[in-house]
Amino acid sequence: MVPWPSSHDQRRNLRTQASLMDSSPSALIKLNQDLRNHAAPMQMLWQEVGRMCLTRKVQSLINAYNKASTTTELWQPDTRLLNSRAVQANEILSAGIMSAIMPSDQRWFSFKPAPSQRGNDALEEWLEACTEIALLEMFVAGFYPRVHESMEDRCTFGTNILHVDSGVKNALRFRSWDAGTYVIAENDDGECDIIFREREWTARQAQQEFDQLPPVVQQQLTNNKLDEKTKYIHCIFPRDLKAVDDNAGPKGKAFSSIYIHEPTQMIVKESGYDELPSFASRYRKWSEASAYGVSPAMIALAEIRGVNYLEMLMSTLAEVTVNPRMILPQGFQGVPDLRAGGITFGGLTRDTFPQEWMTGGRFDIGLNLMERKERAIDEAFHRPLFDQFSQMDREITATEVRARQAEKVARFSPAFTSLTVEFINPIMERVFMLLYRAGKFPQPPQEAFMQDALGRPMLLFPSIVQTNRMAQSMALARQSEFASIFQLLSPLQQMGSPVLDNLDEEQMTRDMIRDAALPTRDLDSVKALRDARAQAQQAQQQMEMAQAAMKSGPAMDMAQQALGGGQQQAA
Repeated sequence: MVPWPSSHDQRRNLRTQASLMDSSPSALIKLNQDLRNHAAPMQMLWQEVGRMCLTRKVQSLINAYNKASTTTELWQPDTRLLNSRAVQANEILSAGIMSAIMPSDQRWFSFKPAPSQRGNDALEEWLEACTEIALLEMFVAGFYPRVHESMEDRCTFGTNILHVDSGVKNALRFRSWDAGTYVIAENDDGECDIIFREREWTARQAQQEFDQLPPVVQQQLTNNKLDEKTKYIHCIFPRDLKAVDDNAGPKGKAFSSIYIHEPTQMIVKESGYDELPSFASRYRKWSEASAYGVSPAMIALAEIRGVNYLEMLMSTLAEVTVNPRMILPQGFQGVPDLRAGGITFGGLTRDTFPQEWMTGGRFDIGLNLMERKERAIDEAFHRPLFDQFSQMDREITATEVRARQAEKVARFSPAFTSLTVEFINPIMERVFMLLYRAGKFPQPPQEAFMQDALGRPMLLFPSIVQTNRMAQSMALARQSEFASIFQLLSPLQQMGSPVLDNLDEEQMTRDMIRDAALPTRDLDSVKALRDARAQAQQAQQQMEMAQAAMKSGPAMDMAQQALGGGQQQAA
């Protein structure tokens, strides 16, 4: 297949502004350090929410913040985590996102023609085949476990990065980058197009990955120290627009990729990408002044701290109740034996016996307070959205089900929109172009191309349509709103009020059919439908006029003429 440029490539190149960045190793290392200094307060917050929600990522965060080794060999669970409610809520939310938005066991997206090309059967069939191939290639390349891990980071730290590149064994390769190992910077459009990542490679891995090696790594290989690790910085940033050249190979791509061995400041590999390969998404933006995001764990941090503290108090109360404190009278002789059946000597009178001390407490009040805070945590992590309706304690109508589901979906809608715009759509664009360049797709039809300003064929990038359960739930919410409007206005319509004339019923019907993912090929155009309806109404009016004229007696001939003329016109 000829790797023609695409409208996607052109759009990316146009948005890649001329960069005056100094790309020397020392300048890039300094920029990496400046970005890390700017992100230091955020990384401290990441450590706290990580301890409470995603303990296995805490050690890499601490190491990254302290500029120590990023190895996880000495990792152990944080002992200060006493209540796992937030951990469970985070797991349910990330798993729910995968199940409802990106399920591995069903088709959750489709490539569709661009708006200007819809209705083209050959193009739709080609994109249908591309969709099936992309789903298979993504599954084989481990897309789903990598994205699930990335979603756990997103729900905990508010920011996540998935790296998409060509693989060695497979056409695609996906990697979820740990929080704390990367720093990001936004362009004027709010997109994270500068991404630096610190990572350690063993001498053996560096030999397999890089074009050249620093002397210290070569010495490690010579001494057979294959597992010795050193730190590298991967720098991804837009290339100067003047340096973008398709004929220059990897070093002429729109995005520059430079690997630097930090101890020696040596460039060990330099290449590039046609599209941005690393996709940073934010659950919600922290602020306009920050490139990072805010997560459900951060939103519920007060409640998470509270349940952790209450868990400690409740455990202490339970322990004191089971193993009560003792108070000994002054001058008591002997040692109290607290074992079952133990015998204690001492105390001449009962007043001088050992007694329980300060064992009173209201376990029920603490339990109620903990349950209230746990419900707040569940709400912050949208747990009710992914819970089954079987947990409800009474029978409810279908209308109530739709209303409750619509309310929960509406609360999750901003996070879903951000996930679509910053994560799903860019990744699917990248996947499409990687598979297209790798020759995995069948030969595209001529309708898939258009000519650019220079007369060259250019592939029109398709639209990405989500067909997952979350998209269907949002469509159901819209249909519920339509139903509520009709239910509210129907009594007025029955009383003769023309209130429904304000609604475009045909277009609303079509929108509901499309939301339900039903076929739309057999639908007539709105104009043809309305013309046919107007003609039928006109014929009916003429028929009624003719019948009224026939009943008038003297105007019998005129009525017959009118009837005949109306029939001819209708024919």
